[in-house]
Amino acid sequence: MLNTINIGILCLNFDEAKEFYIDNLGFFITMDTIIQCDSGTSRRLTMAHESNKKFSIEFMPPSNIEQAHRVGSKGGTLNLFTLPTKNIDTLKERLDKTAFFISYVETPYASFLNVEDPMGNNICLYEPC
Repeated sequence: MLNTINIGILCLNFDEAKEFYIDNLGFFITMDTIIQCDSGTSRRLTMAHESNKKFSIEFMPPSNIEQAHRVGSKGGTLNLFTLPTKNIDTLKERLDKTAFFISYVETPYASFLNVEDPMGNNICLYEPC
């Protein structure tokens, strides 16, 4: 039985994605390598999250023009994923004045910080009260 969660994210700028996810969301690199294949080279970048090392994301280049046009378009109101955090106030302060900030909501049971990554995906960070 598999007990991991893996999400693939289309990406045009791997270095920008790496910086955002490490500096702001608490991810760390599990693999960053160049792969040689018949059609040329491809970069493979995978990361895991500090709160659950069995949750990983893999950044991948678009495989066609249609996918490339979707990268950077607004992801709508659905979240790509939700992450727990222990420092939501620090994250809010850091991201509040950036293009990544969407909204911040406090409820009686948790605080929620909604951000948008450089590829246009919505991510919800939360800290229980």
